Amino acid sequence: MIKLNFGNFLPLSTVDWYGRAVCVVFFRGCPIRCSYCHNFTLFKSEQLIGVDVVEDKISQALKFISGVVFTGGEPCAQPEALTSLCEFARNLDLATGLETNGFYPDVLASLVENNIVDRVFLDVKAPLSDPASYGRIIEGNGVDTSLRVKRSLEVADGIVEVRSTLFRSFADRDFVWRIAKDISSVDSVFVLNQGDPDHAWREKIRLEKPFSRDEMMELARVALDFVDDVRIRTREKGEERVS
Repeated sequence: MIKLNFGNFLPLSTVDWYGRAVCVVFFRGCPIRCSYCHNFTLFKSEQLIGVDVVEDKISQALKFISGVVFTGGEPCAQPEALTSLCEFARNLDLATGLETNGFYPDVLASLVENNIVDRVFLDVKAPLSDPASYGRIIEGNGVDTSLRVKRSLEVADGIVEVRSTLFRSFADRDFVWRIAKDISSVDSVFVLNQGDPDHAWREKIRLEKPFSRDEMMELARVALDFVDDVRIRTREKGEERVS
């Protein structure tokens, strides 16, 4: 039996995949350490269960959902369990979505090539052309990680929604503009998330004042220089398309 280092299960969500009601499967474990991570309790701990337990949970939610989102932690760090669950969901005629930091492009490529993932929600944390900024945010090797994310972006071309989370300590108009430029080579949606300091891993982030909805909209407009479909996601008004 395939084992999964299991984090949590949400039977119904309408915010993880815009326009769909989905269940959400959380994987434990992540290779990077973002200062603003809100799921940091899933970094290292372990809770091994059989994938059949998660399959039962998905089946029980079937009447309420049209898809499954796999998130974490980092799901691609557990390729065998992730592949098995994607196949299970597809056999139930459910759409499959993957939230990933892009650290494992080869795993992502396998999922895409086997046509068992419908949507990739790729977390691009900083301009891909700026490894130093990437390294500061992930508190690790920005050169290696940004190269991996670039490859994941290429792999997911056409089915990718790029997501970037913004905090005052590092994000400004130029930061957003450069991310948009770096992802412009692929067909993607670009969503800017309003960072939530209250639930961040590092205390320095928890002390920040979040951007307002109007500030998020102003920051997002510069991305229209490179990406046609730009959106913001805020506590005030949910997801909105930028024009």
